[in-house]
Amino acid sequence: MINVFNKMAFACLLLSVQIGVFAQKNVILEPAIIECRYLDRSMKDTLTGQIEADTMILRIGRNVSCFYSKDVLFSDSLKRTPNGTTKWINLMGQYAREGRSRDLLCNDSDYYYLDYPEQGQITVRTKVNNKGVEYTEERETLQWEFRDSVKTVLGFECYLAEANFRGRKWLAWYTLEVPVSQGPWKLWGLPGLICEAYEDQGQYSYSLVSFTPNPGGDIMLYNLFKSYEKKSRFEVFEALVRHRELMIEDARQSGNSWMIGHGRSPGRKELDWMR
Repeated sequence: MINVFNKMAFACLLLSVQIGVFAQKNVILEPAIIECRYLDRSMKDTLTGQIEADTMILRIGRNVSCFYSKDVLFSDSLKRTPNGTTKWINLMGQYAREGRSRDLLCNDSDYYYLDYPEQGQITVRTKVNNKGVEYTEERETLQWEFRDSVKTVLGFECYLAEANFRGRKWLAWYTLEVPVSQGPWKLWGLPGLICEAYEDQGQYSYSLVSFTPNPGGDIMLYNLFKSYEKKSRFEVFEALVRHRELMIEDARQSGNSWMIGHGRSPGRKELDWMR
């Protein structure tokens, strides 16, 4: 039997990003006035109900907001340092031996810039086959329906609303105590901060675990590649699917089929791309 450490080492080598000299530095967009952290719970296998958790950060400014994984930012920043990819692989091996490899992995590797570059737009940066790509789209307004339910989330009194968004039904608990129309991921448009949200099949959810006003620091545009190829959202999703199919085929041919697994993914959070 292949031991867990060897599996993780192979996965690290396969997933590592060789980042060279960068033509651009990170760009300060504006100071952050609020920082929220959410527990991101995603179902990885609909057959077993396996759930994996990640911590996502929402930094809100007066004009622009950014949403990203804490672990992705740490890993990407480490890989930018001299010999950073080797350092990350070694750290991943150490974490695997200690039984906490999930501390360096994530559910969502994208960087979401809300109301950027213009108000009413969203720009998403990610990578496909170790190359930077991004898409910009209009920030779709969700048609929320308000429900007569109240509960407390992290000390905030919250109210329930529901909306359909790109093939899934979402339920969100928002608070009027923080009057900003923001929330995790692409969920927004309520008269207060979204503190908790989940889709009705239980496959994806976000729960507020910390709230910090005036956190200090800035909202950064992270330039993790020399350039980002501009595509549409549909083109990016299709490219990610093709890349995964190639990885699966490579795993089969190299005798590492254990990496493929036998689970059934619930699919992307946005299902409308499957035209």
